[in-house]
Amino acid sequence: MSDCNNVNTTGSTTPSSAEIDFYLAVAKGDFTGYSNVSKFGRNPSVKSADYETLWDGSNLYPWPTAAETLSVVSDDADDTSAGTGARTIEIQGLDSSWNVLTETVTMNGSTPVVTTGLFLRVYRARVVTAGSSGTNEGTITFTNTTSSNVIAQINVDNSGFGQTLMACYTIPAGKTGYLINFDFSSSKDNEHTFRLLTRDNTVTDAAWNTKEFASARGGFNDFRKWAIQKYTEKSDLDLQAIASSASAASGGFELILIDN
Repeated sequence: MSDCNNVNTTGSTTPSSAEIDFYLAVAKGDFTGYSNVSKFGRNPSVKSADYETLWDGSNLYPWPTAAETLSVVSDDADDTSAGTGARTIEIQGLDSSWNVLTETVTMNGSTPVVTTGLFLRVYRARVVTAGSSGTNEGTITFTNTTSSNVIAQINVDNSGFGQTLMACYTIPAGKTGYLINFDFSSSKDNEHTFRLLTRDNTVTDAAWNTKEFASARGGFNDFRKWAIQKYTEKSDLDLQAIASSASAASGGFELILIDN
């Protein structure tokens, strides 16, 4: 077993061999109570008027306030149980108690399918099985059945992305998260300003706080941090950007989760 205390944290963007050993050991499950989370998102058209979340919806993410069932539907009839597109979808999120909730639904094309579980958060959805195209053929949306907010979306760009691209996440109940990496990129000839916001939902009427703030123009930037920021259970993380002119931007972050 690797030694989780023997990690060289120089702040370099290139991980040391000790860091690689540690990340690999966590991914392999060698440390009881440790797990890793990689969140990455893309906004196809960040506007210049205000900040938007780096997610498939191309707007500020509509964080749910209550657990609800989800209506899952595609705008392409081939995303169905025997179609050439997406057949089954796995939804990953949290239930009303902030515990991890996973459900797999069978697609029915342009006819909505409703989940049995009530989701307070959704942080990823992915195509599990598909027909001959190997992915989703239409845009698949996940909509709260009561508030009618779209809280997840799998997009199409020439071909389907096969999963959500959303740089937002919530620390599950009973766990603490540690930020180890934060990266972002802007499209050519455009400048984007990025910020990572967090909110501690163990506090009543919790406010959003900016934890990271940086800019990029036409390229990729990577910031490595080792356990420099600690996030308590039920904390939301939302990576956002604003553009000099409407254009695509991407970004993400990595966390180590440790059982409380």
